[in-house]
Amino acid sequence: MWFKNLYLYNFEKEFPLNAEELHEELAKKPFVPCSATQRESAGWIPPLGKNATSFTHGSNGYILLSMARQERILPASVIKETLDEKVEAIELKENRKVSSREKKDLREDIEHELLPRAFKRTQKMDAWIDPKNGWLIINTPSGPRAEAFTKLLRSTLGTLPVTLPESETSPAVAMTEWLSSSKTPEPFELGFECELKNQGDDKGSATFKQHDLTLDEVQKSLEAGKYAAKLALEWDEKISFVLSEDLQIKKLKFLDVLEEELNDNDPESHEEHMDIQFSLMTGEVSLMLKDLMRVLN
Repeated sequence: MWFKNLYLYNFEKEFPLNAEELHEELAKKPFVPCSATQRESAGWIPPLGKNATSFTHGSNGYILLSMARQERILPASVIKETLDEKVEAIELKENRKVSSREKKDLREDIEHELLPRAFKRTQKMDAWIDPKNGWLIINTPSGPRAEAFTKLLRSTLGTLPVTLPESETSPAVAMTEWLSSSKTPEPFELGFECELKNQGDDKGSATFKQHDLTLDEVQKSLEAGKYAAKLALEWDEKISFVLSEDLQIKKLKFLDVLEEELNDNDPESHEEHMDIQFSLMTGEVSLMLKDLMRVLN
């Protein structure tokens, strides 16, 4: 349940549904596995697992939801190899060149023939909605995957007015300043990872991992004109993460203090364990995001 990444969206207006109302909407598009001739399928699943029946889980005003996406793995190289064999056989047998139109039809026939035998891969993606603070937060580092989630949610609800987050001070400017001064605003502290990029058309970059970011080699890169595109930070001794220049959060890690708090609650079932994790995670992350937006604004 601990999210590993936070792909952030801001709601442009207040989210109108509570957990029960959103469940009713998501239940209209449940996940159904791919049919024999279907390339991919996506839909909603109960976020608390197979034994749960609700398509949402609400806690302290936050709403957890989960999408499943299944695709049949049919590599283009397999289709091409089969197509080449069929084209060669036709040209030898009929002593003629196969036209582009024929090749297109053959390709479609081959895909239709191979698709039912292709392996299926199913991926789950979790997200939560924070109506009070106007966040949609998706557990993925990938922009295209986040867009796939919002596309499904938009088609389910009929509308989804969200935008990528913005701040008065760009994350790149703020992170570069924090690195240059070796000082971060409270309650943040520097971590041990960063990526520095050249400005302008020069695509050069320097990456430091498991590294003291206050050392001279980092400072020299900044003095040479590089800026911070990614920076590892720790918040309030509870959460570590990497902030990117597009105001997205990756490599999220909940530190021991939250694990200890989870164990102190002594959950008795899988569902109770997930509920406690969700409550702890959303409560702390919402405070972290408030502090992050405060220091960037």
